Amino acid sequence: MFKSCSPYLKMFSGKGIKWNFSLNNELLHYAMEEDKLIFLHIGSFSNITLRESTSKLFNDPEVISLLNENYVCLIEDKEDNPESFLLALDLLMLNQDFTYGPVNMFIMPNRRPLIAFSDCDPENFKEFAKRVLLAKSEKREKLFQMSEELSKRVMNLGIAKKTEQKSEIDSAYFSFYLKTWLDSIFETDFISKFKPFTPSPITLYTVIEYLKSFPDPEISERVENLLDHFQYSPLFDVIGGGFFRQTVDYTCLQPLFEKTLEDNSQFLALYSLAYEYYKKDSYKKTAFLISEFLQNELSNGKGGYYNSTTLLGDVKDSVYYHYSINELKILFPERYGEIAEAMGLDLETDSKKRQLPVRGLDTFNVITTDEIKSLRLRRAEHRSYFTDERCITSSNSTSVKAFAIASRYLSDTSLYQKAVANFEFIIYNNISKEDSRLFRYTCRSESYLPGYLSDYAHFIEASLELYQIRGDDEYYHVAKRYLEITTERFFKPENGMFSKSEIGTPGHTVPFKRESNIDFMRPSANSVMAGNLLTMYGITSEALYLNMASQQLFNVAPNLMNSGPMLSNWAHKILIYINLGLSSE
Repeated sequence: MFKSCSPYLKMFSGKGIKWNFSLNNELLHYAMEEDKLIFLHIGSFSNITLRESTSKLFNDPEVISLLNENYVCLIEDKEDNPESFLLALDLLMLNQDFTYGPVNMFIMPNRRPLIAFSDCDPENFKEFAKRVLLAKSEKREKLFQMSEELSKRVMNLGIAKKTEQKSEIDSAYFSFYLKTWLDSIFETDFISKFKPFTPSPITLYTVIEYLKSFPDPEISERVENLLDHFQYSPLFDVIGGGFFRQTVDYTCLQPLFEKTLEDNSQFLALYSLAYEYYKKDSYKKTAFLISEFLQNELSNGKGGYYNSTTLLGDVKDSVYYHYSINELKILFPERYGEIAEAMGLDLETDSKKRQLPVRGLDTFNVITTDEIKSLRLRRAEHRSYFTDERCITSSNSTSVKAFAIASRYLSDTSLYQKAVANFEFIIYNNISKEDSRLFRYTCRSESYLPGYLSDYAHFIEASLELYQIRGDDEYYHVAKRYLEITTERFFKPENGMFSKSEIGTPGHTVPFKRESNIDFMRPSANSVMAGNLLTMYGITSEALYLNMASQQLFNVAPNLMNSGPMLSNWAHKILIYINLGLSSE
C-alpha cells in the first residue's frame, strides 16, 4: 500500500490525469494487457517555477487526453523516492540535460526506460508523446531495442567501480584539484550560466576547511567576496531571516521565494565556520538570523523541523515579501525614512510601489529588533505561502549537525541545546520501535516510507558531531550502532560503496539500484558515509573503518580532476583523510 504525505502528489491527485502513485504488479499486468507504455513524472512542491510549469502542463486538456488514453501514468515526489530521482538525473545527463528536474520519463511495460527529459512546455510535450506512440505503432522492435540499449548504458552509470590500486591522495594533488575547480568557477561563466541559480553552501564549506589547513590569500578573498555577495543580496531574506533556495540568476537580484531546511542548515554551518575563519561580525549575525528563521518558521514545536516553505501562487504574487514607503510611514511614522534606507528602498519612487528589501552594511545597526518584529508581523498579514510539514530524517539530521557546528564556532550553548532537542525528535519519532529502521519522514505524528541511505548517513553524521562536541558516549554508541545497521543493510562488497536503498529491496519503478555519489546540489550519501567512517577511525583507530573509507575515496579520487565542484563533498572527506596524516606524501 503506497503511503505518502507529499503536498506535490496531493496537488495533482484526483485532477484530470488518472495518476497512479506506485508501480505494483497489478498495474504492470494492466500495462502489458492493454499494450500501454508507462509515463512517469517526478517533481517537487517547493520549487516554485518547476511546480508552475508542471501544473500548466498537466492542466492542458490535450495533454490530459493524450496521457489518459495512451499511457499508464505514474507520479512521484523526489523526496519520497530519491533513488528513482537519482536514476532520472542519470538519464537526463545522458541527454546533456543538467537541470534538476522536473523529470518526465517514458518506460516500457517491462520497466525498461526509453527516455527522460525535463521540458514541460505543453506543445513540445505533446509532440514528443505522439512521436513515442507512433514509434510504438510502426517501429515496435526498434523501440524495444532502444530501451534495452539505454538500460545497458544506464545500469552502471553513477555506480562507482572498485579501484584496487591506491590513488595518489596528498595535499599537492588536492590543492591542484581545488584551484583548478575554483578557476573554472571564478574565471569562466560556470556560475553565471546556471538559471535558475542555486548556491552550493557545502562547496564553500569545503573551501574554507581547506583554507584553514592550507592558507591561500587569493582563494580566501574570492570566497569572502562570494559570501558577502550572498548575504547582501536579495538571496538573503533581511526581514524573515534565512536564505532563499534559488534566484533567477547569479546576480541574486530576483529570489524565487522558497526556503528549505536542508539549504538553510548548510548555510548556518557555512557562515558559522566563516565567522570563525574570517572573524567578521556580519557572518555571525547571518548565522544567528538563519537560526532564528529555522526556529520561527520551520520548527514543529517538538524539537523537529519542517521541510520547507514556498509560495502557493506564481512568483509574481510575492508582494508580501515587499514593502512600500506608505506602509513604512504607517508602521514607523517617526523613522520611516531611516528604516527605508536601511532596507535599501528608494524614497524617491512612487510611495505606493512595493519594493524588495535588501540587507546593507548597517541594516541591523539602524533597525531595532522590535522594528524587525513589526515588519515580520506586517508580512504575516498578507502571507500566501505553504509549509511542507514533512520532518525528513536526512534534513533534520543535517540541521542537528549545523546547530552543533554553530554552537562551537559561535560559542553559544543554546544552539547546542537546539541540536540535542532536534536529535531527540528524530530518535523518538523517525525510528521504528520494531526493528530500529529509520523512516524517511514523519508528518503530523505519523511515519512514512522506509529510510534511504541519505537518512542513515546524515543521522550517523549528526550523532558523531554531537559526540565530538561534548564527548557524551550516548551519541557515540548511537553512531556505532547505526554504522553497523547501515553496513548490514546497504553495503555493497563488490565495490565497497553503499546502495541508495536497502540491498534486496526491489526498485520502485525502474529495476536498477542506484548509488548516491555525485554532490549535485546536496552532499552525496556515499560521501557522507566516507566522512562518518573516517571520523569513527579518528575516534577508535579501528582499521575496519579506515579500510572501508579508503576504498570509497580510492574509487572516487581518479574522477576528481574532471568533476569540477560535482564532487565537492568528496573533496571535503579527502581533506579529512589528508589531515588525519593518511595521505601518500
